[in-house]
Amino acid sequence: MLATTLLVCTRCRAEGADPQAPRAGASLLHATRIAAGGTPGIAVAGVACLSGCKRACAAALIAPGKVGYLFGDLTPDASGAADLLAVARAHAARPDGFLPRADRPERLRTGILARLPPPDWIKRAVDGVIAWPG
Repeated sequence: MLATTLLVCTRCRAEGADPQAPRAGASLLHATRIAAGGTPGIAVAGVACLSGCKRACAAALIAPGKVGYLFGDLTPDASGAADLLAVARAHAARPDGFLPRADRPERLRTGILARLPPPDWIKRAVDGVIAWPG
């Protein structure tokens, strides 16, 4: 199983939040690290910005040779962290990382901002178009 890295934006802040208050993204990263607690096959890292500012909090899943994902609208608490960990486990368990909508936690079905094919899928493209599995 290839390791899945869960990237959590540390700069996310809810619209209208006090600029002096701690950032929601940093809170989500903290909650996610606690939830992951050394889960095999899952790495958790903070990123200074994932450019999902209008859909904060944002997080991404990446792994070599696997489909990557960017999610938004996450809550910066234990519930948001549990959703991220559930989807990271599913991503780590799948050889291609492809996560059908029904296999993602409810919040991550509607909060998806991007699904990115791994670069090595370019060679699979038919007429210059990469097709998703299934």
